[in-house]
Amino acid sequence: DEARVRFSYHCEWRETEVTTTQPTAVRLLISGTPAATWEMALGPDDDPRLFIEQQIAGFDTDGATGCFADAGAWDPLIALFERGLIQNEPDLNGYEDINDGSLFIQRTMDEASGGELMSFATTGDGTYPVWVGRSAAGEVTGVVVLVAGIPELLPEQDGSPTDAAV
Repeated sequence: DEARVRFSYHCEWRETEVTTTQPTAVRLLISGTPAATWEMALGPDDDPRLFIEQQIAGFDTDGATGCFADAGAWDPLIALFERGLIQNEPDLNGYEDINDGSLFIQRTMDEASGGELMSFATTGDGTYPVWVGRSAAGEVTGVVVLVAGIPELLPEQDGSPTDAAV
């Protein structure tokens, strides 16, 4: 799933109000059970006690792309992904672009293993935080990656929030 925010702002070079939609997060839903808690996903070498203020754990990208994938089928999945995206092979079985208004999503499926890879765009290079949702019983229900900051809500004159600002 991709979460999107729709907002308006004054575009100086167009000299008009512009409305746009941007992705803010992607989610891998694992279970229909609602998440009771959310925790930052930590790598094997991450120790949150050593984090400095505002430090996050997440994945790094220098290609503005992330993905969810079946780790056991990584090699055939990444090979299919590269053939579909980079070599742009027409009608490649097991690779599809998802054109549902999202920024950039591709799905790769390896028939032999049953594994899947779903890639998504981030808003640039850097580190992106990953959150794990758990049910009341402690089971993983979903994984969320924040791919962009959420625009700041501006207060109205009376102090209640209004439209988002860029």
